[in-house]
Amino acid sequence: MRDLILKRNQQFAIASRFLPGAEAYDNERPLNIPGRYDGMMLWDVVLDLFPHISERQWDEWFSDGHLTQDNIPLSRSRKVRGGESFVHLFPATIEPPVNAKIKCVWEDDSVVGLIKPAPLPVHPCGRFNRNTLSYFVNQVFGRDVLRLVHRLDANTSGLMLLAKSPEVATDLRGQFESGSVEKQYLARVIGSPSQAKFSCDAKIGKRRIDAGGRGIEEKGQAAETFFEVLHVFSDETSLVRATPKTGRTNQIRIHLWEVGFPILGDPTYLTSKRTCAKQTVSVNDPLMCLHAQSLSFVHPGSQCEMKLEAELPDWAVTASGTGGV
Repeated sequence: MRDLILKRNQQFAIASRFLPGAEAYDNERPLNIPGRYDGMMLWDVVLDLFPHISERQWDEWFSDGHLTQDNIPLSRSRKVRGGESFVHLFPATIEPPVNAKIKCVWEDDSVVGLIKPAPLPVHPCGRFNRNTLSYFVNQVFGRDVLRLVHRLDANTSGLMLLAKSPEVATDLRGQFESGSVEKQYLARVIGSPSQAKFSCDAKIGKRRIDAGGRGIEEKGQAAETFFEVLHVFSDETSLVRATPKTGRTNQIRIHLWEVGFPILGDPTYLTSKRTCAKQTVSVNDPLMCLHAQSLSFVHPGSQCEMKLEAELPDWAVTASGTGGV
């Protein structure tokens, strides 16, 4: 396994030597129509699917013939069927740079463990298509060889599990969905909590707020995170271990923000209970200090309990060099 992991890391280094989204290319993104839109006009569908995109922008894309099917431009009044798939063309695309220093830490016949750097999106989204974890994984392992079973925010670094077969993917996804996977994160937060251990169970809404984030809602989804202070730095920031018991979008970030200790470098959840319409940091911005440190799960092949751990990020290392973990 040691030799295989070394080989994989050499392959990732070669694949990321030049960012694939750095040169202009025609980006063809699929536009899949959910069944609930059956019989509606395409114009009404895209406005409802993508409320963050202006009518003016959609008008421009339709006028330029950038929405097509079988290379034929579509009209605004085109009636759609549920399950149809169209193409949205973004010509001469150049993607923002990312941190592509992906590292393999485990590989066997069933499971692969990777450390995702930040900022790096997991899936194609927004301005990113080729500069994504999934694209680099396909370059190294071959398309459709590995299957993603969970995700991390683009700004979050740390451990991710991938499956080598549909059966293993189903098993691991089930473990994540049931909450049986124990996830531990490290976060460096602004401020010094008065309690060594604390928790937050504020409910998280499904409604999108600034930059596609989520917020606290009284009738939102149940969410619970436990925290432990590991170290207080001289700059009035603290290193905290976070153990989420549920897996809501932005859960750790929101819960720390809610209790008054937002994560250092978080572009969305700011101090004084403010939010900002910015979700992804650039490679030139300060890092968002949130790191998926360990994952404990039942191995789908051996059925043994297994724990993978990541190296400490630089921002988590204390004067003793241990990071408190």
